[in-house]
Amino acid sequence: MATVVIVGRKNVGKSTIFNRLIGMRLNIVYKEPGVTRDRIYGEVEWCSRVFDIIDTGGFFPGENEGLVVKINRQIEYGLAEANLVYFVVDAKDGLKPGDQDICQSIRKSNKKVFLLMNKIDCKHTESEVLEFSKLGFEDSFLVSGEAGIGFGDVLDKTIEILPKAKKERMRKKIKVLILGRPNAGKSTLLNTVTKQERAIVDEKPGTTRDIVRATFKYQDQNIEIIDTCGLRRKTNIKTSVEFYSMVRAISAIENADIAVLLFDTNEGVVDQDRRIASIVLSKAKSLVLAPNKIDLIKTMNRNRIIPSTQESFKSLDFIPIVPISAKEDIGLEQLLTCIVTVYAESRKFADKIVVRSLTEKLQNPTNGFLVSLKQVSTSPPLFRATLSTKVKDHYIRYLRKSIRQYFGFKGVPILIKTRKVNPRSGYSL
Repeated sequence: MATVVIVGRKNVGKSTIFNRLIGMRLNIVYKEPGVTRDRIYGEVEWCSRVFDIIDTGGFFPGENEGLVVKINRQIEYGLAEANLVYFVVDAKDGLKPGDQDICQSIRKSNKKVFLLMNKIDCKHTESEVLEFSKLGFEDSFLVSGEAGIGFGDVLDKTIEILPKAKKERMRKKIKVLILGRPNAGKSTLLNTVTKQERAIVDEKPGTTRDIVRATFKYQDQNIEIIDTCGLRRKTNIKTSVEFYSMVRAISAIENADIAVLLFDTNEGVVDQDRRIASIVLSKAKSLVLAPNKIDLIKTMNRNRIIPSTQESFKSLDFIPIVPISAKEDIGLEQLLTCIVTVYAESRKFADKIVVRSLTEKLQNPTNGFLVSLKQVSTSPPLFRATLSTKVKDHYIRYLRKSIRQYFGFKGVPILIKTRKVNPRSGYSL
């Protein structure tokens, strides 16, 4: 599909424009400069035409500091992929030396460029046009990402230039969310399984701030893998950017099919890991545990990883555990196979005849009886238990355990909805 990349200095409004064009808040928009670091992908639809769009971090031409180099490399990857560049400048600030440096870098890509003069209060601001005309771009537009001004013209011209591509009906994707504490190896996992440097990897915790997505195919399945910021305890969150990153990561659980919880095997499981697992299951999402960095564990001791993890997650004996090394590509084939299997489990319907047979063998609740048990939906599996009396949580746990013994549902939470009926009156099963 045709691709547009957004580039520019820090804090010129690139993420605001990106969010405006894709129609949803995917990126963090904050007054502090330099919030976006990775390449963030979205899709724009305009006049029955679609194209991909990439948001990038603030460009630092010529700077060589560690993280800056990685951010610049992400921008260069985005430029290499793109058919068209949206070069964003701040109309209120006026032309800055940084804009001219970026202009030189963009020209080296030999890509078509649209100059977007952002943060204007109205469409007619002649002074800005004259000042930025020094950059020498043929196509320039006055826009406001915040107010949504001027983008009709930008998009009309964009679809004139880009190769034609109609919106295709995508096959169902398995949405896999990577969760874990800071520095657990989440971005490394995304980069390794996609065989691309999609997310910045740095030894300093908290490098990832936005939601980073990538799609690939495995066993004829389309998988969208989603990297998130490290989830700290609330008491350890020090900035607003960290807070909003965490809120966005937790919100992403709602739209995921499966969460993969990573933790550093060398550090072991801590309360925060159990807390993250609890959040995932409370939202009725499937879960896989992935102890990471096993390359740092002696080979003779690796057989202890699974029993140790099981001991740390005692109540989650139905959750699969796949030890991995994201950095060294150890165990990732098993992890991806497990993800596909768990996804299939979440969409499974239990055989009705076997469910009826199971119902006849189950114990009745105190002072009542189980009338029927039926699976009514999937993803996650939801069962309706019809009973002659109200039951307590321990009986629900008994039903859930019995269902799991018969049908598996490995890695998948089982929901049970109860319905009380009066046995003396007529009722439908």
